[in-house]
Amino acid sequence: MKVFMKNWQPNKTKQFRLHSLLRIYSLVMIIIISCFALLISYADWDMREREANRVGQRVLARTVDEVEYYYRESTRLAQSLVDNQARIEGIYKYFSLSTPDYFYWQLERKTSPYISVSIYENIDDIYVRNDFVTGISIVLQDSTDVFVSKRGNRGGQKIPAESFKPDANSFAVPVSDPISDQALGVIYISVEPEALYKAIDNTRGTIPVAVTVIAPYETDMFYIGAKGTNESWLVGTTAHGYQVRVAVPKDYVWSGTLASSALILGLSALFIIILYMTLRRTFSDYQSQVVDLVDSIQAITKGEQTKRIDTDKKDQELLLIAESTNDMLDRLESNIHDIYQLELNQKDANMRALQAQINPHFMYNTLEFLRMYAVMENQNELADIIYEFSSLLRNNISDERETTLKQEVEFCRKYSYLCMVRYPKSIAYGFKIAPELEEMRIPKFTLQPLVENYFAHGVDYRRTDNVISIKALKKDGYVEILVTDNGRGMSAEKLAEIQAKLAQRTFEHTADYKGEQQSIGIVNIHERFVLYFGDRYNINVESAEQKGVQYRITIQDEEKG
Repeated sequence: MKVFMKNWQPNKTKQFRLHSLLRIYSLVMIIIISCFALLISYADWDMREREANRVGQRVLARTVDEVEYYYRESTRLAQSLVDNQARIEGIYKYFSLSTPDYFYWQLERKTSPYISVSIYENIDDIYVRNDFVTGISIVLQDSTDVFVSKRGNRGGQKIPAESFKPDANSFAVPVSDPISDQALGVIYISVEPEALYKAIDNTRGTIPVAVTVIAPYETDMFYIGAKGTNESWLVGTTAHGYQVRVAVPKDYVWSGTLASSALILGLSALFIIILYMTLRRTFSDYQSQVVDLVDSIQAITKGEQTKRIDTDKKDQELLLIAESTNDMLDRLESNIHDIYQLELNQKDANMRALQAQINPHFMYNTLEFLRMYAVMENQNELADIIYEFSSLLRNNISDERETTLKQEVEFCRKYSYLCMVRYPKSIAYGFKIAPELEEMRIPKFTLQPLVENYFAHGVDYRRTDNVISIKALKKDGYVEILVTDNGRGMSAEKLAEIQAKLAQRTFEHTADYKGEQQSIGIVNIHERFVLYFGDRYNINVESAEQKGVQYRITIQDEEKG
């Protein structure tokens, strides 16, 4: 039962987690898309509301201006009918005489040729000059008749005052005698509604509006649009008391918003369905790959060491995991074999080390005995050589991994002294360290191999001017160590090979367990400097045949803080 539960629980978990991820991810996307759709719908409604209000304000201002303009024009036209005594007399004669008598009176009346006293001519002139005028009515005080004319009947007629009803779209203009300022009556100028409608249409564009113009005596003059009770009216008043009301129907904003919102929500729902189906298909394919990956790993943990994960049906990161796992298993199998072989070789090496172990103190004591014997025999030079060699041996046997720059250069000096003994007149050396660099810590045996390479390969014993020098200088921001000789140098091919190796910053090693030893060379020095100083360290080599070699080592100052 324990084995069954152990095998069943991981499969149950991995399937459940993938389905949970699908549901959570889908739910999050639905919420985000829905919120985004609602936000767009709200922005659309707000935009329509603002646009409706803006258009309403523009229509209100334009209508107020138009009503005021037509009132002023109507006033000017009405005043033109009574602007002098001759015309006033002509109007009164029209109301007091019969039509034949009125025409006879006009023939007998002598006036200026520039002033017409005929009411017919004056009314006709207004119609001709003003296209917006559709009717003119004249109501005189104390008169029982009213003159009424239309554009289609410009001559007009007299009707009883009790049966007269002004047109709704007419402006009532009180007129008076310009000389005595005595009130004469009221002239009604009817205005063509289309003139006002065109101005409103040009202003509102495609947005429907309701416009009402109310005269000062509380009668509706003009009305455009359907009358409703739920509109929010914008109200304006002309300079002469005409009230203008403008409203954009609420159903325009709501119907437009509902239509666009339905489109947005429909597209959002379609997008959510497409996204969900895509995610479901993607997660299903991903789940099958994960299940195969987990099953393969479980099989390997149960002991099938030769089994590997199938990479043919894996994609992207799962392919990377499968390939990395297979590679890790291959290397693990190889490492197990290498470790087994290493343990065998290590046992053999330990046995050989125990057999070859000597007592360093015995060697020091023996060298000291030989040095004292040389002193007793007055062989001072031999005694110095033995002393220097003993110092070198003691330093070599020490297991310290780092030293000071001063100690490393001193070790190079002792080594150079021993190498110079055989040819004292052919070789010279010189070492110089800036005082502030004497205690600088560096890896042990990093300068001595360079000196050793010179004495092993660079000295030309046929010459008497062989020389090697080491200089350690403090520069601005870095330390410079120069190891320079004037020896045989090296060929261009050898120099290029060394420079290529020194350009590397990562290193790989192959272990040899057969007892062979590798000499310490320039690559070994380079590797230890890199491991010790990192990117602060750099080395450059310059050389030519018979021109010597110069190693330039730079170490950047360590950043503070």
